[in-house]
Amino acid sequence: MARALLLSLLVRQHMALKEKFRAKYPHPWLVWEAGAWNVPETLEGNVAATRLPLTDLKDCLPAGDAMCFELVALAERGPIRLGRAPQNAMVINDATVSREQLLFAPAPDGAWQVTRMAGSRPVALEGTPMEPDQPAVLRPGVQLHVGDVRLTYHDAEGFNARIARIAEQVLAQASASR
Repeated sequence: MARALLLSLLVRQHMALKEKFRAKYPHPWLVWEAGAWNVPETLEGNVAATRLPLTDLKDCLPAGDAMCFELVALAERGPIRLGRAPQNAMVINDATVSREQLLFAPAPDGAWQVTRMAGSRPVALEGTPMEPDQPAVLRPGVQLHVGDVRLTYHDAEGFNARIARIAEQVLAQASASR
């Protein structure tokens, strides 16, 4: 099971840990870009569902938050699976995602590659449709579109830079409100 953390939590950790953040998270990330989250109260697995906020709740939901999945290579476990089914390492509970959608695996050169699984719903990599069973190497900042779900791949440096930018914005907003 891949560990998943909310982006807002990681920003807080970055603000607290500063340079130690890089040492704690030295690996790539896959970010499920989304709005409001419905995370189940059970601790079984990383399951989250995109749910449109109700009009009367919009002001109290975490606007712009995202779910971040660690991409840590575990050679003995094989590729990391993503899909709607609970047996996947990365579970995206969204009706527009197939039960078994994507496979992520480290490439021999240290990069990561993604493969659309046979029989899965269409996937676009930077706007280009992916063919099933044809691996594609992921570049930092590349986006995958699976139905209504947008995923962004970040290498460790790119992810740290993204978190640092958001942390700076949070600090600037806090200073401005004083």
